[in-house]
Amino acid sequence: MPVSSIALQSCALFQHAPQAVIQQVASQMHLVLLKRREVLLTDGRNFAGLGVVVQGRIQAVDHTVDGREVALHSVEIGGTVGHVNLLAPRPTDLTWIAASASSVAVLGPGPARELLQNPWLSLHLASDMAQQVCEFLEWQKIQSIHPVSARICAWLFRDSAISGSVTIRTHADVAWRLNTTRESVTRVFQRLQAEGIIGRDGDLWRVERRERLAELAHGESRAE
Repeated sequence: MPVSSIALQSCALFQHAPQAVIQQVASQMHLVLLKRREVLLTDGRNFAGLGVVVQGRIQAVDHTVDGREVALHSVEIGGTVGHVNLLAPRPTDLTWIAASASSVAVLGPGPARELLQNPWLSLHLASDMAQQVCEFLEWQKIQSIHPVSARICAWLFRDSAISGSVTIRTHADVAWRLNTTRESVTRVFQRLQAEGIIGRDGDLWRVERRERLAELAHGESRAE
């Protein structure tokens, strides 16, 4: 299915791109429709190329030693996938799965590498990757915090800084990223909720007492 230039312009990577770049990319991309839990593939193998999430949400997943599935990275509407492996000397094989019914505009690895020769596009992809590196470093800093309860509070404090809330689909995903257990995440969230520090509305968790959450993030209280 062909991709329209209008659909690409709604994505972060191409929002301010020159019209010539958008038209070039749109003419080479095609739209892949994925059902929930369907794997994004290239010629029957894990996706290799450049993709833009037009609708839905996709995740790079792997499995722990005990067989549990974990999300390594999530990409929402307007996000870009595949560019990290295209530019890396030693790429990591990733399995991209649709977390919900999704549409992804994709470009094969050959045309995608040719496209990366465009100075404007390569600069913006580099900026996107630099932001990803910063986020991973932030995760590492948070993972070094002890006890686990303070670590969870520090993550919650950081990720709610802009909107005052976070969206959590599963406690298992949070637990894996914070190097703890789902039970620990659930227990800490229950206590924070009981103290009125956070409030819940479906998958959305609002921070009600930000100053108290900051105290707990520094391990100044026994929240675990």
